[in-house]
Amino acid sequence: MTTAAHPVPDASEQIERFQQRASDAFAPLRIRSGTTAVGTGVSGSMRTARPGEVLVTRITGGPCTVLRSRSLIGSGDRELVKVALYGRGRAGVEQDGRQCLPGPGDLVVYETVRPYELCFWEPFDIVVLGIPRALLGPHVHGLGSRTALAVPTDGGGRRLAATLLRDTADGLDACVGSGGPHLADALVSVVLSALAEQPVVAHPTDNLADRILTYCLGRLSDPRLAPELVARAHSISVRYLHKVLQQRGVTLSSWIRASRLERIRRDLADPLLADRSVAVIAARWGVLDATHLSRALRAEFGQSAAEIRRSAARPSG
Repeated sequence: MTTAAHPVPDASEQIERFQQRASDAFAPLRIRSGTTAVGTGVSGSMRTARPGEVLVTRITGGPCTVLRSRSLIGSGDRELVKVALYGRGRAGVEQDGRQCLPGPGDLVVYETVRPYELCFWEPFDIVVLGIPRALLGPHVHGLGSRTALAVPTDGGGRRLAATLLRDTADGLDACVGSGGPHLADALVSVVLSALAEQPVVAHPTDNLADRILTYCLGRLSDPRLAPELVARAHSISVRYLHKVLQQRGVTLSSWIRASRLERIRRDLADPLLADRSVAVIAARWGVLDATHLSRALRAEFGQSAAEIRRSAARPSG
């Protein structure tokens, strides 16, 4: 059993410690705070137990982005299929060209053997079941085809899976005894059963909306990306494109702009990209005219491009 240390006052050190605990538990990760306000970090906790060969972790924290990038993946990393039960907080998951916005009570699968990105825009509470891929046998391919898909737990085996995961997370101290392997078998079996059920589709246009947003996510670097281009690529009118996304509460141009700004902010805060100019980073995400970029970043995140870089470069301690 491991528990988080008491939060430390310095934000950058707090993020680093949180990142190290998560990397030690699962596989190498990079965590960035979701706020650029001075003195803030990823405050929260991570409690872990290992019944049998599986890993059960309850994580609470503040707004942040969790990255498992291709550059972080190594041959010696743990190969896990992770099944997350989402509690409170708006969040997003991206893997294998898919993205979803899980709500409270949803299950989402993602794997450590391929890149993924998790975004938490609000304080969150999740339970993560880490299953070694070797333990799943032939089932690993079925779960691998369901990454970044939000599965509601509103009935049947899905509700049972959610209840078992919550109860296990609430009683982590009891997970490490002689009965651990039996609990591990039960957790894996009930999750496999739950994910074999078909999730409820809220609206017939949801799949189209997912395809549209995934298409745009993969082309943020293209400065030509606009509703007209997207509509043409999906053989629909611009008017119908707006109608489909309106049911998600999304305006495409605003969504593209916010997605680009988030990635520009992320790159500006990355020490490994400190030698790249703001204009080069902006162009990487399809923004060729960076004249008003600092103003846009300040409006979105409360800091200009230079201030984001200074905050990221501030030494801890």
